[in-house]
Amino acid sequence: MDATASPYLIAILITATLTIVCVAVHYEALRLISAMHPRHWSGKVNIGVMILLIILAHVLEAVLFSSGYWLGADVFGIGELKGLHDHGVAAYVYFSLETFTTQSIGDIIPMGQLRLVASVQPLVGLMLIGWSTSFTFLVMRRDWRTDELADRD
Repeated sequence: MDATASPYLIAILITATLTIVCVAVHYEALRLISAMHPRHWSGKVNIGVMILLIILAHVLEAVLFSSGYWLGADVFGIGELKGLHDHGVAAYVYFSLETFTTQSIGDIIPMGQLRLVASVQPLVGLMLIGWSTSFTFLVMRRDWRTDELADRD
């Protein structure tokens, strides 16, 4: 393997690992949210709590990706985030959140092999957000029917 392949391999490994870990985290988060369905709360409260927990799960997933940007830039040196004036944790999390949600303002631009991570993260974010949307729909359908039946009694 030549020296130029190594940064690409590192980028592929970071991207694959983050994708797998985020999907696993999301699966477990939705499983736990589904399991903690308190019957003594109204459907509206359950849905509100569920939405907040799902948002927290997405933020955690974006933070995981931000650690990948940090690893790639500051540990492995396979790229950098141009326009990033502060290389602190908050700057990496900011870039990751805007990439995860496909907002991509453009004030920070990935360079080098970090472009691979930044190219795959929106796909992962879209898939996980879509998964959360369908999960929310199913829970709302269930809980709102429960509330309607309780109102009839």
